[in-house]
Parts: sequence; structure tokens; C-alpha cells
Amino acid sequence: MNSSTDFNIIYEGHSVQNHSMDVRDLAPALLSLGNLFDEANRILNGDKTSIKLQVKAHEVGSFEVHLTLYQSFAEQVSSFLTGDFVTAILNLKELILLPGAGLFWLIVKLKGKKPGKITDLKNGFVRLEFEDETFEAPLSLLRIYQDLNIRRAAEEILKPLRKEGIDSFKIKDQGKIAGTITKNELNYFSVPEVKEEEIVSSESEAAYSIISLTFKEDNKWRLSDGHSVINVVILDDDFKRKVDQNSISFSKGDILRCRIKTIQWRTANGLKTEYEVLEVKEHIPAARQLLLF
Repeated sequence: MNSSTDFNIIYEGHSVQNHSMDVRDLAPALLSLGNLFDEANRILNGDKTSIKLQVKAHEVGSFEVHLTLYQSFAEQVSSFLTGDFVTAILNLKELILLPGAGLFWLIVKLKGKKPGKITDLKNGFVRLEFEDETFEAPLSLLRIYQDLNIRRAAEEILKPLRKEGIDSFKIKDQGKIAGTITKNELNYFSVPEVKEEEIVSSESEAAYSIISLTFKEDNKWRLSDGHSVINVVILDDDFKRKVDQNSISFSKGDILRCRIKTIQWRTANGLKTEYEVLEVKEHIPAARQLLLF
């Protein structure tokens, strides 16, 4: 089962009055618009449906692009026929584009920030409190708003507005302007900073050969366990003091037996792993003699 719906996007400003636009600005924006719908469909529909966004010829006036959004259903969904399937293609388009109720509207409404308070109303809606105002929105819209990939795509769609001579971005649905974003509102679409979140932390004891070392404060040593090389921060103050006082000398092939802490973080760019040497239990110099006994 397939369905489709049309809408237009418009970039306005003196640099596009001749109905032409630099492809280096337009192409990333259109790709990001497709990615935005893909990601929203994935969040709300999983693998039940697939989305395809197609471009038709641009219209006369500013720079206007006609788009058709197609949705294919992997299997018949009975709730779709009863209207309970809230993420059907028309509803999905409205969640993104609808004035007063869509993603672009909500980003401007909240100025790109987090609501002060969110209350789940248990009926598919949430109550949002922001500054001195309280209003309700679909839970599905909030899920889209909170998705990092969607926010990145929304920012990329509006990136042409950072160019001199492009002043606004408009969405037209069924021949009427459904929403307008201006240069003054562009900063609301900047992706907010995502704080790193610690996922796993563990301690272990192992032996490492020294690949490279540094005597600068806070610089990392490179150690190898014989299989992989890691960058570590030395936190053992007693060991560092001996190194600073030249009580310990190093040569190629030396081994450190360490108590090491492994920390894994979730970041905006994916998983990150860090290593800290909590204690150097033993410094084993490289073998200089044959072991005859």
C-alpha cells in the first residue's frame, strides 16, 4: 500500500530573484529535508513504512521547489484504516510542517531550547511549560523535537539563510503558505550542545608495553597490550613523582603492570572510550640478559 502528499519549500531574497540558486546550497538542504523525514518515520513507524522524497521542477517566483513525499507500507496496518495510525504520511508531514503544531513551529516556539517542564497527559499529548507560557503538543512531536539527527537536519535545511541575499524559508501546502522562517529566527535551529554521558566504567589489571611517553602535564602516554594501542592518562601521583625526579628510566621494551580504569561515554558523535592509569604496580625493565636458569 502506498500513499503520497505534496508540498513546496521556498527560499526568498534578492540573490534568488532570478529563480536560480547555487546547487552547493540547495543540494545539502534538500538531502537534509529527506533525512529529516526518514528519521521521523524511523522514530515513529520503525520498519512498518519507508519514506521517499522526490523533487519536481521549481516554480516561478523566488526559488520554489515542488516536493512529493511518498510512503510505502511494508504490510497492511489495520489501525491506519481506522485513523489510529497517527504516523500516516499526511500526519507525518503535518508533524514536521504544520503551522502552530509542527516541528519547525515548535523549534521557533521554544527558541531551540528545552521546555522548563514536561507533563505526560496520558492521551498521546504532553503539556509543555516554557518561560511564562503553557501549551500542549503531541507526544510524537516531542519525540521528533528531541532527536539529535532530526535537529541537525532541520539546521542544515535552513543553512542557505546564512548566505547574503537569502532572507527567508517558507513552506507552502495546498497553495497556501504554511510557515515562514526568517534570518532572525535562524539561531533557534542551531543544534544544542549535547552533554557527554558516562555509560560504562570498569577497572582491571594488565601489563602494557610503552609505545611513547610524555613528561608534559595532562599529556597522554601510548601503551600497548600486545593487541591494540591505547592512549592513557597517568593518575598515579607517586609514579609521576618518581618519573619527574628521574628515579625511573625507560627504554624500549619496558613493561608497566597497571591498574587501569576504562570509561565509555556516549557523545554527540557516538561512543568514546577513555583510559586512566590509576596505579602503576610494577615497572618491568626490558630483558637485558638471557635467562639460563
